[in-house]
Amino acid sequence: MAEQAGQGAEAAGVPEGYVRATHGGPFAADLGPFFVLRGEAGVRLGLRVVRRHCNTAGMAHGGLVASLADLGLIHAVGWTRERQGHAKVPMSTVSLTLDYLGPAPEGCWLEIRAEVTRLGGSLGFVEGMITADGERVGRASGVFSIRKPRAG
Repeated sequence: MAEQAGQGAEAAGVPEGYVRATHGGPFAADLGPFFVLRGEAGVRLGLRVVRRHCNTAGMAHGGLVASLADLGLIHAVGWTRERQGHAKVPMSTVSLTLDYLGPAPEGCWLEIRAEVTRLGGSLGFVEGMITADGERVGRASGVFSIRKPRAG
């Protein structure tokens, strides 16, 4: 699921304790690299905003912020289920709500801190706060469908 951040350019400025995230498929791999920190209080998923992530104003594009929210929230559901001993299963986004509260400039560390608020057998509910260098720039909530494990 994740590997150590390493010493390369991709890991420059990654906060201590984060590891390279490998979930999210080809889209996330091309958009990132993303780095993750998992713990008792939930999941943090972040990346360093570089030029290719920015709009014409030099700020993180809203689509990047939305993708970060979606990936971070669903990862929190998976992490919570894993900690409870459940098998890994495919999940999909049912609903994603995002409020943009401020800009995230090029060069900042952009992250979402996500916490599962309710977890059922088929749905997970999650909330998250998005920050840029520690300043609040967004908040997100989502509902995620948890599919049943395949037989065999």
